[in-house]
Amino acid sequence: MTTSQARAGSGEATGTRGRRPGIKDVAGAAGVSVTTVSHVLNGKGRVDAATRARVAEAAERLGYRPNSNARGLRSGRTDTIAMLLPAGADAHDHHVLAVDYYLSLTMKTVEAAFERDQALLQLPPLRRLDDLRRFGIDGGIVLDPVPGDGRVAMFHRLGLPVVTVGRDITRPDDPWWVAADSAASTRTVLEHFAAGGARRVAMLSVDIEWSWFADAERTYVEWAAERGCEPILVLARPDRRDSSAASAAAALLDLRPDAVYVPPQWLATGLLRLARDRGVRVPDDLLVAVGVDSHLARTSEPALTAVDLDPARTAREAVDLLMHRIEGGPPGDPRVIPVTLHPRGSSLRPK
Repeated sequence: MTTSQARAGSGEATGTRGRRPGIKDVAGAAGVSVTTVSHVLNGKGRVDAATRARVAEAAERLGYRPNSNARGLRSGRTDTIAMLLPAGADAHDHHVLAVDYYLSLTMKTVEAAFERDQALLQLPPLRRLDDLRRFGIDGGIVLDPVPGDGRVAMFHRLGLPVVTVGRDITRPDDPWWVAADSAASTRTVLEHFAAGGARRVAMLSVDIEWSWFADAERTYVEWAAERGCEPILVLARPDRRDSSAASAAAALLDLRPDAVYVPPQWLATGLLRLARDRGVRVPDDLLVAVGVDSHLARTSEPALTAVDLDPARTAREAVDLLMHRIEGGPPGDPRVIPVTLHPRGSSLRPK
């Protein structure tokens, strides 16, 4: 190896010792123009394969890294997207990230963002427009919007792209959402109960205007009407979680159903406890299924039949849809995520 070759490998030949190599240094080392280097590094323009390889090798040898701040100034982009957890009592009083689904969805959204070279910023609760304005983001993902959700409205007021996981049930024409198929999963659970011999099928849900619960409750009422049955629907209050869960479970068991679908996992624990106290055996006397699979569902006694909402696919679709909107793509159809029912001991009677 010659002295000049040694200096080139260390950055001295292009005059980069003691400073960060720039795009001009890469162009000089590769013997091409700055414009050609820019096209290669940004995946633009028509550059032959040999030149691309030479530019890439020079950039790697010099340790060149694009200046993300300068790139952001030119493009108006920060390469940062935001995520907001569900608002309301559940978000603060009951620790959303302690729920398996939201924890998994958050982690998978981080992974999906990284795959798109985006940073993911989890935002604190937004109360005023300035709470959102102070963050440098390109767009956001809002989980479980309520009707007329003020957080979504803040994004719109600032001209920031936003998508939701779950939809605003008062905005049927909004296509910018991703959601698990609550209606299909509810009907699958109810048919599973019917196949197991259930005749008085009930639903124990929560009084909150998220699309997941609204779609489940509507589908249940329709299913009961199709069979000429009176629906047995009991709703707990989200702002009085423990006391309301106990009273709702008691009211439901007083109606003597032989099967019950519980979309929110947290209501099922109290129901099982109360059923045991009353001598109601699961699954012999009462079939039970929950709307969200979790570690708790799998390790309950008996293990709970549960719906797998596929948080990994939900996260990928949400990030993909947001990036599509950020990049100016046209609106298309919402992204509806297929779900899977995992039958377990709580709904399988011994033959």
